Amino acid sequence: MTDRIVATTHGPVSVARHGAGNDVVLLHSLLSDRDVFTRIVPPLAERHAVTVVDLPGFGSTPRPEPGIGNFADVIGALLSEGGFDRSATVLGNGLGAFVALATAIRYPERVGRLVLAGCGATFPDSGRATFRAMAESAMSKGMTAVVEQGIRRIFTEDYLAAHPDEAEERRAVLGRTDPEAFAAACLSLAILDESDGAAGLRMPVLVVVGSEDEATPPDLGRDLAERIPQARFQLLEGVAHAPQLQDPDGFLAVVLPFLDEGWTNHVQ
Repeated sequence: MTDRIVATTHGPVSVARHGAGNDVVLLHSLLSDRDVFTRIVPPLAERHAVTVVDLPGFGSTPRPEPGIGNFADVIGALLSEGGFDRSATVLGNGLGAFVALATAIRYPERVGRLVLAGCGATFPDSGRATFRAMAESAMSKGMTAVVEQGIRRIFTEDYLAAHPDEAEERRAVLGRTDPEAFAAACLSLAILDESDGAAGLRMPVLVVVGSEDEATPPDLGRDLAERIPQARFQLLEGVAHAPQLQDPDGFLAVVLPFLDEGWTNHVQ
């Protein structure tokens, strides 16, 4: 593993690189950090060069102005200037999936394929209200005010009861998150709408959603997949918002075949 800071025209980006081969770039969710991918990196790195990214505002990567497009500019600059394949795969979960989607829309020449776990084109009014409330709570009361809500979006209740150590680990991660960065990301998601842009994508896309995902329910994922010409939808039964944590084997069982289908550039 190699940790480094990549200097880009949109600021420094903190990354960790594993393995060798074709590039797979991993973007974490709002409710976690880049260590959320620890269980799936070794199998991925057996076949690919895997780069795990600290999203803007997380880890050592400075936060941008609010707006998913600003997040996408940072990742687009990373892909363009960080020595990656022109047809890199970008895999995101939650916030990372929305950033991956926005990056592919704005920088289609840099993305060969997408894996979007827990994603949609936009949120209904109820979802937007939840993000605004979480942002307000984090800013006014600190991260302790949103930790429990966040934990129950990552995992199902049954899984939490059976794995209390993982719940504590996620509480610690959320507790370390910068409240201002968290709030900025929440507000960015609250105004997100990539419905039109998604329809213009021409690369292969895999949309994966857990059947118990309350943050991005399955219908949002289905809607997104239906908008993208080369997209397919995969439901993971019994899983919530972080399938790579709750069911890494099941997640890899659908992701690895998609990654191994070929590494040609997408249709322009």
